[in-house]
Amino acid sequence: MKIRIGWKKPAALGIVLGLAVAGFVEWRIRNAFLPDARALSPPATPVLEDIRGRPISSPATDIARDSRPAPLEEFGPWLPVATIAVEDHRFFSHPGIDPIAMGGAALRNLWGQRIISGASTITQQTVKLGIGRTRRTFDAKWREAFSAMRLEREWTKDKILETYLNRLDYGNRRIGPVASAYAYFGKRPADLTFAEAVYLAGIPQSPSRLNPWKNPAKTLARYRRNVLRMGTQGLLPEGLTVESLLSSPPQPGNFELPDAAPHFTREALARLRSGDTIRRSTLDLDLQQAASRIVEAARKELSPLGASACGVVIVDNASGGVRAMVSSALPQHKEINTTTMPRSAGSTLKPFLYLEALDRKILAAATWLPDTEEAIRSTYADYDPQNYTHRFFGPVRVREALGNSLNVPAVVTLGKLGAREAFARLSTWGFRTRGNFDDYGAGFILGNAEISLLDLAGAYASLARGGLAWKTTLLVGEPVEPVRVASEPASSIISDILCDNDARRISFGNHSPLNLGSRVAVKTGTSSGFRDGWCVGFTKEHTVAVWAGNPDGSPMNAALAVHSAAPLWRAITESLLAKGDSPVPEPKESADLERHDIARETGLVPRPDEPSLSEWFLAGTAPTDSSATLYERRNEKEVLLLPAEYAAWCAGSQNRLGAIAETGDFRILFPRDGAVFLYNPHLPANQQILVPMSTDPACEWFANGEKIEPGHFLLRPGDWTLTAKSGAKECRARIRVE
Repeated sequence: MKIRIGWKKPAALGIVLGLAVAGFVEWRIRNAFLPDARALSPPATPVLEDIRGRPISSPATDIARDSRPAPLEEFGPWLPVATIAVEDHRFFSHPGIDPIAMGGAALRNLWGQRIISGASTITQQTVKLGIGRTRRTFDAKWREAFSAMRLEREWTKDKILETYLNRLDYGNRRIGPVASAYAYFGKRPADLTFAEAVYLAGIPQSPSRLNPWKNPAKTLARYRRNVLRMGTQGLLPEGLTVESLLSSPPQPGNFELPDAAPHFTREALARLRSGDTIRRSTLDLDLQQAASRIVEAARKELSPLGASACGVVIVDNASGGVRAMVSSALPQHKEINTTTMPRSAGSTLKPFLYLEALDRKILAAATWLPDTEEAIRSTYADYDPQNYTHRFFGPVRVREALGNSLNVPAVVTLGKLGAREAFARLSTWGFRTRGNFDDYGAGFILGNAEISLLDLAGAYASLARGGLAWKTTLLVGEPVEPVRVASEPASSIISDILCDNDARRISFGNHSPLNLGSRVAVKTGTSSGFRDGWCVGFTKEHTVAVWAGNPDGSPMNAALAVHSAAPLWRAITESLLAKGDSPVPEPKESADLERHDIARETGLVPRPDEPSLSEWFLAGTAPTDSSATLYERRNEKEVLLLPAEYAAWCAGSQNRLGAIAETGDFRILFPRDGAVFLYNPHLPANQQILVPMSTDPACEWFANGEKIEPGHFLLRPGDWTLTAKSGAKECRARIRVE
């Protein structure tokens, strides 16, 4: 008997249809759309860290206020568990979609309704975040379902969960666990307690409605609901109960990362390359905060001086990295960065002028320069610079000229170098002036050129490095191009002068804020009209630059830099020394650098028993002439004999040396022929006196033919001819009084 086995037609049809559906589903999964890796990659906002890796600032972008993607293992044990429990508790068992949840959602929605809610798995939501879907339709949901199943085949569960968490919106434009944990609890997600993790896990279900800062009651209600849910699922850690979690809910706060260095952050972000996220900066948060405290205390001292703002830059000499940048001003000027705004430089550029003269062996530290009223008139006829002491010191050594910041010797040196060339050399030190040489003329060396505090700090750090210059850096790894702009021996001489408190004694005294009792290089500068006070100097490790003044350019109350900027500079530099900074090393003798004894007054080889001091010289520049060549014995006394160019100074009351001048030609030293004087009708007539001087202080004087006593010619409007007569010699100067 034959037994016939066959299939019933309905069963066969069902198998065929099942295989067809399975094939179709497989085809759809394999061909499902997936966002590219960039779309699925978590967004990130820049994070600026200090030199030790501590966050300084996390600037907002169009994407988020704060977003810091991190690996799954950095989220700790509780936040991933809590998120899976409240969002997709079958995450580790489904293939990308959850048929059970989908069926339940279908029953909860009205038949035929096109709006779908619920049932989305974590994988589906990850796809949705990558696609950026906003409309909730059947078609979109089915496409996401196939894409989710494909993603499950290509990614691990951990990678999907990590991507999902990093893309979640936790409210207040905080994206991801790192940003939200720091914002609401001030800690890393790995350090969250179980309760805090459950609290955070509920926020992404409705970030606006469950905002902890705006709607804390609603957020707390969601936390309680999720605790009950996790208790039902048996997911509470050992030792915790529903009752304990509900009775002691977490207490979120506002731990938004304060910008510890807003002006530095702004400058650093401008240097970030496109696509940079976490970047290590050169800032030292400890130095920044210490400098900020000192600056705020100093503001109270500056106010009586008429200064409303100040700026501080601290630079690491070895690297050129900015370790601190503080800008402090009144509220109306708080957005102005006083460390980068161009301001008149005062005398802060003088060391670079003298360094150039030393390097070219035009001058040595012991070379005499004239500090007299007439010294530059032949070179700059219309330029009449004054020292801030309103005194002239006659012949001064370069060390004294720089240490006391004397103006006339600086202009004399400028003439020896060539003013235009000397100005051009400033750019090699990193100075960026607002104008060019034609805008400033020779006055740039006395401060009418505008520079920034940041450039000034960078240039002095280059001087501290021995003349090896590069621009300051704000980010670790910024490319630098070192340029040798001065020799190390010449740089060490200039640094030594800036460390020499005795060299600046006649202008600043022995106990000014510049004297720290150890070798610290320092230079001040005051701009015309007392608009800017500068003080910049360096230890072995750091350069500190300070500016004080008013951002609107209004003058201070006649406050010199030694009173405005210098005390703040001193306070910061003392704090650096207390924390371990070293004094500036003394120069070392070498084949290129020599040390010799010189006469204290003349800078030449000292006479026997003459007061002397030790001075540094580049090889071959030490003096060989004896100081004896400048002295004559008169009336049983050794008298210093100066060239004729010092005649007027010798004849005046400021002759500190008791020197006499060589006779030279008989001529009127003051007033100059063609000079114009202004008569002030508001002053008493007997206070408007002209004191004429000639190379022969014993000569007779006449004004329009009438004899006058020296020092007693009262100015009166009109044209006047002053005549000086000495025996048969006679000379004239024609002046006008208007």
